[in-house]
Amino acid sequence: MEMTTRQENAILTQVGRGTPMGELLRRYWWPVGISAHLKDKPTFIRVMGEDLVLFRDGKGRAGVLGAYCAHRRANLCLGDVEMGGLRCRYHGWLYDVEGRLLQTPGEPPESTLKDGIRQLAYPVEELGGLVFAYLGPEPAPLLPRYDFLVGDGETYVTVQGLQDCNWLQCVENGLDPVHPSFTHGGAWPDIRSTEPDLGFEETEWGLVYKAYRKSDKEGEFNYREHHLLMPGISCGGSGGRYLKGPAGGTPVSAARWSVPIDDTHTLLMRVRFKPADNPGKYEGDPFSKRWKPPRDFIEPYKEYRDSDNPVLGYEIPPLHFVEDGMVVDSLGPRVDRENENLGPTIDNGIIRLRSMYLREMENVRLGRDPKNVMRDPEKNRTVVITAYERWVSEAERQELEESTSA
Repeated sequence: MEMTTRQENAILTQVGRGTPMGELLRRYWWPVGISAHLKDKPTFIRVMGEDLVLFRDGKGRAGVLGAYCAHRRANLCLGDVEMGGLRCRYHGWLYDVEGRLLQTPGEPPESTLKDGIRQLAYPVEELGGLVFAYLGPEPAPLLPRYDFLVGDGETYVTVQGLQDCNWLQCVENGLDPVHPSFTHGGAWPDIRSTEPDLGFEETEWGLVYKAYRKSDKEGEFNYREHHLLMPGISCGGSGGRYLKGPAGGTPVSAARWSVPIDDTHTLLMRVRFKPADNPGKYEGDPFSKRWKPPRDFIEPYKEYRDSDNPVLGYEIPPLHFVEDGMVVDSLGPRVDRENENLGPTIDNGIIRLRSMYLREMENVRLGRDPKNVMRDPEKNRTVVITAYERWVSEAERQELEESTSA
């Protein structure tokens, strides 16, 4: 039984600049906002422990700057957007999207003060309705053009939620093929308490699990192919459960980035993609309900704090993202992995995932690109991820297994 030590857990969960994991994560592009939401005002964000401001200038260019003005350290999220960039609300210093200081009001026209000052700025690109930022060393890699961002079809983007826990807990939850049978019994009663036949494989992008579950119908199985794309994108097929209409076409897929805010908080950004050849219609966006668990929803004797005549226990709404969120937060801000008892079969994916992160940290230390850093434009035209969920017959199962072994 492979165990994660306390030292390894610290390495795996610290995301600040200069830490092994922080340096690995900074080799990738991260979504930091939704394009449609970014209009004429700046906003305060935090990514991997760095305080930043996201804004769109008067020319329509998105930018990410260090949050605190180089003059007197006012937060630029209070500033005003202009054609040339972002102007500090305190004393009017004006920065462009690349961090150049354009104006220093109050200084004489001949002043060269602005020429020696540069505000922290990170490269920004927009794709698939999301705003991405790259916080790593130059040259920046290509922003991966995944099919769920650029494919022919309909793309829906949303903030799935904010977790009061370390980002890795959210990532590991996505690569766990057994938990849907128990965690999501409320949302997905058709797979409740079903133990899957499962397997894990390393791919060019990260890891994938393939799981079969028996159904109530003889000879029919629920097949789920779920990917973990480095550095922390969970990509599966659960989005198809919200379709209305005849079955057919390419199954719907969904992708979720677990964006580290800092060591103990995570932003979940979600994309759902319905290929053009799928005739189904979305019956409604389950993520529009915006339900979220209250802070400290698990507290000793909480029921007695809230009521004089309490009903003991915890109510978890039957929505899969809520079920995930409450369980993952229940592990604590940073789970004590050194006290786990991992199973060689059920937790094989988790063991391999942690080993992969440790291996790729070493590659970064040695000056190499880690897995799934994209630099070849030819390979980046459209990156097709075979992530989906569907019902298959015994014959289809055998075909899938034969094609995989081949």
